[in-house]
Amino acid sequence: MGEFKDQVIMVTGGGSGIGKACAILFGQERAAVVVLDRDEDSAKITVREIEAEGGTGLAIKADVGDAQQVKTSVAKTAERFGKIDILFANAGVQEIKSIDSTTDEEWERVISANLRGTFLCCREVVPVMRRRRSGSIIIVSSGHAFQSYAGYAVYAASKGGQLAMMRAMAIDCAKDGIRVNCVIPGATETKLIRAHFENNPEEKVRLLSKIPMGRLATPEDIARSVRMLASKDAAYITGTSLAVDGGLLAQG
Repeated sequence: MGEFKDQVIMVTGGGSGIGKACAILFGQERAAVVVLDRDEDSAKITVREIEAEGGTGLAIKADVGDAQQVKTSVAKTAERFGKIDILFANAGVQEIKSIDSTTDEEWERVISANLRGTFLCCREVVPVMRRRRSGSIIIVSSGHAFQSYAGYAVYAASKGGQLAMMRAMAIDCAKDGIRVNCVIPGATETKLIRAHFENNPEEKVRLLSKIPMGRLATPEDIARSVRMLASKDAAYITGTSLAVDGGLLAQG
């Protein structure tokens, strides 16, 4: 609990799933948690849960793909808490379609939320961290950045872009004491994947058969890996990606 006490973490997409689990965990660690989400009610629910356990939180309604909303959210956080120690760039969406059936609007939606959103959040947060010459940025990418399946072209493009951006950012930011890494969640028990499996039950069976550990990740599994990457134990780790996937990428 001591390490993160009084630190400030901004969690995008913190109203549900992995983002919520991470927000709750850092709240328990007594960090001040800023929860960004397009769904204001969900963000407020997460903050209420944090505060119910004695933590500190701030809910902000924001679309990470909107430059002005991101700029305002970061300014509001810096004004309220005076700093940002950790950014968990988690917000994202998924579209499963072949490339030839993907519309311009669907492409823009995925790239805006996943790649542009990560870019905008990092662009606004880095100067705040630079003032204190310290910080940790953790971006949620995906195994689809390494290997993929039919129908994931747009999603894979957005996640591969995040991974490449992370590596370059880590080099840019190292001199300022800011570490930048990616976490690569495996298939995780979230609302997004449950909805997908409801429409494609055979895919859940197929996927579980490929995971050496034989189960889906929980959001808490991913949150604990984020805590590690943000901690002093990872003080010399930057520009890398951590797969938290039960061995899925290793097996291929």
